[in-house]
Amino acid sequence: MNTFRILESLPSNVMMEKMSELKRIIGVDSLFVFEEFILTNNVCMSRLNHYKKKSVEFSIDYFLGFSSKKNYDIIHTIGVYEGRMPDELFPIAIVDGGDLLCMHKNTGCIYYWFHEEDDWGLEGNQKYPAQVGTDLNSFIDNLTTSPQPTQEEIRQVMKHGSVTITPKAVELKNNQRKAEGLPPLSFEEWDKLLNNR
Repeated sequence: MNTFRILESLPSNVMMEKMSELKRIIGVDSLFVFEEFILTNNVCMSRLNHYKKKSVEFSIDYFLGFSSKKNYDIIHTIGVYEGRMPDELFPIAIVDGGDLLCMHKNTGCIYYWFHEEDDWGLEGNQKYPAQVGTDLNSFIDNLTTSPQPTQEEIRQVMKHGSVTITPKAVELKNNQRKAEGLPPLSFEEWDKLLNNR
């Protein structure tokens, strides 16, 4: 079973206002499954985030929602990609490498928008994105663990992670420095160097 880590939550009244704005922008009265998903999770990361079938493979960085951060906000993202994909599709997630996961406004089918081939902003390009699911729930059920970290996961580790330093690690590192003709560093100096402090 898949789980989601919410990256940003908003009060329910704000979420309902934003959902009404989203429906107006994309021109639909109801989004059924997606509406429930976004109101429950807003901007989120999926524990199982990898899709692979036939020649289509990608990992989802995060699902869009309502946010003051432009990169997380679905309404902002729709504006950025206007005219770059079929009008009946709208982006719902950011895929590793600058691609998008999209949903069909009327059918709820899920599509993978590959920026190098599916961008209608490129002169003469009208290639339709690849369908990867018949609805959001079945698409999410088919996701698996990513074989490698996504760019978003790497950014989060770089931002919030740290390297644990032990006395033995300091000894080994200083032996390497000695072999290279360099002076040893203190425990605090190694911590600062390895954790960019």
